Amino acid sequence: MFWKNIIYIVVLLIGALILADILLTRQNNIIIRHNKDLQIQTETIKRYHDQVGRVVIHSLDIGLRGYAIIKEDRFSTPMENAKKWSDSIFTNIEEPLRKLNYDLTEFNALKDSVYAYATYCYNLKRLLDENKTEEFLRLFSADKGAGLWGQYISSEESIVAFTNNIAAQAQESYEKALARNQMLQIILFIICIPTLLYTAYYTGKTFKLSDLLRQAEAERNKILTNQNTKLEHRVAKRTQEIAAQNEEIISQSEELAAQHEALAFQNKQLFDAQKLIEEQNREIQLKNEKLELEIESRTQELQNTNRELVLHNNQLEQFAFIAAHNLRAPLARILGLANVVELSKTAEDKDTALQKLVTSTQDLDHVIRDLNLILNIQKHTSNLVSVDLAPAFIRVVKMLEKEIEETGAIITKDFSAAEKVYAVAPYVESILYNLISNAIKYRDPQRPPRINLSTAIDQDFVCLTITDNGLGINLGKYKQNMFTLYKRFHTHMEGKGLGLYLVKTQIIALGGKIDVESELNQGTTFKVYFKY
Repeated sequence: MFWKNIIYIVVLLIGALILADILLTRQNNIIIRHNKDLQIQTETIKRYHDQVGRVVIHSLDIGLRGYAIIKEDRFSTPMENAKKWSDSIFTNIEEPLRKLNYDLTEFNALKDSVYAYATYCYNLKRLLDENKTEEFLRLFSADKGAGLWGQYISSEESIVAFTNNIAAQAQESYEKALARNQMLQIILFIICIPTLLYTAYYTGKTFKLSDLLRQAEAERNKILTNQNTKLEHRVAKRTQEIAAQNEEIISQSEELAAQHEALAFQNKQLFDAQKLIEEQNREIQLKNEKLELEIESRTQELQNTNRELVLHNNQLEQFAFIAAHNLRAPLARILGLANVVELSKTAEDKDTALQKLVTSTQDLDHVIRDLNLILNIQKHTSNLVSVDLAPAFIRVVKMLEKEIEETGAIITKDFSAAEKVYAVAPYVESILYNLISNAIKYRDPQRPPRINLSTAIDQDFVCLTITDNGLGINLGKYKQNMFTLYKRFHTHMEGKGLGLYLVKTQIIALGGKIDVESELNQGTTFKVYFKY
């Protein structure tokens, strides 16, 4: 019994080993992908750390020395570039290092030293602007750049050693996994060969048994043929007897036929009654289906009404929060300044307080105007019409004609996929104006702005896509606040942080939606979805 079952045990063992081989192979693939990710991260760290020396420190030195020789702003441009790029470079080094659990103490010290050296270079530039040559030479001769460069070299060596150690550990784990996989395959080979030989042996025996069975089957068929001949003679005799019995049965069948006709008439009456019942059942079923459809329609209407009520409640809560939050600050300043006016003892103090009171009142007026603009958005969404995008685009370009000419902006459009949207015309122009003006305002100073507008049909929506090649936005950091009132992400340009909030409020009021894709220093893409 044991030897009969051992083959099944061996087959199960082979299956388990094959499954283990598959799992180990999958683990090896995971290790390979992990090694690739580590390699990409370490190469990114090395590349950006190299830019600390080549781009930031070197640019500060070149810009300062060039400005010291010729006091023109164009020779100090490398200093401005180093200041602009330094934050992005350090971020691209620090984030992957933190993921790899690297001790950032030395790197943070280098970052602080670079920022301190940038301040030192700008102080030297200021001394040159003020013609304080002697003080400039005294500070410049201290040569702080040499110490910073040594600190940079030390940090680079530490990071390179760390990344090389990570790569070595990953390679070691990969080699161990390969060794385990190879050992498992050897064991599988050792078990499979005897099993296959055993199977081949018993397969030969099975073929021999099959030949013996075929011979026995032939002899049995011969015996059956003889028996069939005898049975045919008996059947012929019995058939004659049955013929006599059939005549008697025919007479009985005629009587049964008469009875059958009576039953057929009764069955017809039953069939007619059943047909009537089925028709009544169909009518009842149709009425039930109509009733179910009506109930489903009423339920859908109630669900839509509930969704609209929830949306309006959310909008009211958001507006109440905005009003309470944004009106509080200017009102508090006005009340405080009013107390200062009452308590002022000199005319000069009163004038100063009154000027600040006027400024705070103007701020309050701006906030009220913004809130009034937001409220007006909800008043016009019931009058939706077909809006042609091309004329709206032309009007917006005319409004931005001065900014386009000053920046050399190149704006292209392709509305061939969908030339019209179902909306409110002023909202469409407002959305185009805010997104195009933002693309011009937050352009990359190193290249002229390129803005492309296009449309496409996306299921139940017309998708208006606006793409630029500007500064881009860190979506990982700012996406959750992208469309919040008075939120700004580039502080080097003037603005109130109202445009994107208005765009989202208007498109939601029109029953649409908005999405954004962006990458730092590459550009931004806004996708505005109008109901089709």
